Amino acid sequence: MMRFWIIVILIGIAGCGVVYVNFTIDNLKIENIDKISVIYSSDEFLETRYSSNTKEKAQHLIEITNGSWKQECEKNDECFIPYMKTIGANEAILFVNQDEYEHNIRVKGDPSYLHHPTDVIRQNEYFVYKFNESGEYDYYCTLHPWMEGMITVNE
Repeated sequence: MMRFWIIVILIGIAGCGVVYVNFTIDNLKIENIDKISVIYSSDEFLETRYSSNTKEKAQHLIEITNGSWKQECEKNDECFIPYMKTIGANEAILFVNQDEYEHNIRVKGDPSYLHHPTDVIRQNEYFVYKFNESGEYDYYCTLHPWMEGMITVNE
């Protein structure tokens, strides 16, 4: 009988964990949508000149964090927030520079910037990049090479 109650309790705990994770993921999606809307509508943020590879609105957000120009942000994967992002093919990400210094973003192994042809993203500037092909994209800032992130694009 004791084994039965232990199993029931474990199933209950697991069920609560699934509900909590789903609730948290849904809140993060809403929070990102709200942040993206604010960035698009605010006079404080400007689109970079010659921005990106699409004119579509982004479904996802990656922030270049304040203070990421200094080494140390990489120790907790906090140069880009989130450090790891998973999206679907043909979805777009809004990259916004919240730092006081200029940055750029280049995928490892690709000589082009994601925000071509401009070479830097200034404070409070953003650009949108659409990922059309599935795969893993490790990216970094060439001005501050400790700043790294990863995007996984699923089919």
